[in-house]
Amino acid sequence: MIYLPLLPRLFLLACLLGCGLLSACRPTPEAVADTVQPLQPESGVVPVQVVKTDKGYALQRDGKPYFIKGAAGVQKLNLIREKGGNSVRIYTATYADVLLDEAQRNGLTVMFGLWMKPPYEKFDYYDPKAVAEQQAEVYRQVMRFKNHPALLMWNLGNELDNHNGDFKVYQIVNETARMIHKLDPNHPVTTTITDGTYSIPSIAHLCTDLDVLTINVFTKLAEQPQRIAEAGWKGPYIIGEFGGRGWWESPLTSWDAPLDQSGTAKAEFLRNGYVSTIAGHPSHCLGAYVLYWGNRFEQTDMWLSLFAPTGEKTPMVDMIEKLWTTKKPANEAPRVGPILLNNKLDTHDVALAPGAAYPASITATDPEGDSLRVEWRVTRDVDEFHTLPQNRTAPEPIPGAIDQARGLTAVVRTPTARGAYRLLVNVYDGKGSVSNNSFPFFVGRPDHPEKGIHMPTYRRN
Repeated sequence: MIYLPLLPRLFLLACLLGCGLLSACRPTPEAVADTVQPLQPESGVVPVQVVKTDKGYALQRDGKPYFIKGAAGVQKLNLIREKGGNSVRIYTATYADVLLDEAQRNGLTVMFGLWMKPPYEKFDYYDPKAVAEQQAEVYRQVMRFKNHPALLMWNLGNELDNHNGDFKVYQIVNETARMIHKLDPNHPVTTTITDGTYSIPSIAHLCTDLDVLTINVFTKLAEQPQRIAEAGWKGPYIIGEFGGRGWWESPLTSWDAPLDQSGTAKAEFLRNGYVSTIAGHPSHCLGAYVLYWGNRFEQTDMWLSLFAPTGEKTPMVDMIEKLWTTKKPANEAPRVGPILLNNKLDTHDVALAPGAAYPASITATDPEGDSLRVEWRVTRDVDEFHTLPQNRTAPEPIPGAIDQARGLTAVVRTPTARGAYRLLVNVYDGKGSVSNNSFPFFVGRPDHPEKGIHMPTYRRN
């Protein structure tokens, strides 16, 4: 563990607490960095840099080309390397010492998230005291972790452009990046934006001290190289999150429930974007992080997750292994198609009567001919558009909602209470893999059935 030297600590304390009018005396990052007595890198530090080449840009680690084959998440780090990956993305310093050590044990590097509060969380980037305190925390984290051998680069914030049209934040991002470069010349600095290119002109103008731009993008992944170039970013980029189609960009029912993709469709969706944008633009793309490596609830327990809550891998894991290694996995996940409920697809905006029985079915096969076990559930649907991440909770299955289940067919008995529900189907092969799909339906009459299937007006950006 590396502790902050006494002089810089006293300097920061004096600047942050020593005057009541911090609006007039906020220490600049340059002033903070100039007080530092640089520590000599420990013997295990591996220098990383973004370099200009004849063809564009490249990432080098210890002087050798390093293309990021990464995953975003803090679970199952051992499997990233096993499937052919080489890096993991973490978003904050929470448990960072443990995660860096685990990454090192598994032969992985770490894109380290230095958390900056986004403006939509009511953080005021015009408040000099708040900004100084946040930069002081960044200082402490950089000084603590900069010599860890697993460190690949620093990532300032995540989606600071989300719901934000005031780009004062990027002036602060650049100040902070300049400070980090003085504290740690051995690792690049990036910041992560959404796929909304509207922020790129300001970033290109204000953030001249960034080494690379990171972008979270799902549906528009295949279009991204052209979009970011047209927006004014000429430098290198990293894809910070990608995978299946996001719930926020999916077609909606008349009651605003997003339509899911099957696990098989998500894998193909992932492949198309990876081939076109990540592998297809090596002159500017330095690599990517697939999301989410592990399991977390977001709209459903399987929407963005690459693993089931019980640990089985999905078709997206098989696909990313093929892309990372060019080899076929030893045993692949089942292939799952659409769900039919009352003999209709989810694109029919299905509303059902309360307390009634309806037939349901799903198509599924296994590449190796393994016998399949099918799990059927009905839950209350969630309104993800108005749920804060910290309040996300998986709803419990509704007792008695699956009246009969015989393999790929079932009878769904609708709840008696009016509202939005979701039928979820998981198909297991018994060999460590699962594929899935889900189907939103409404019990009773929706408020605005005339809307039909439509695209969301909500955007992360």
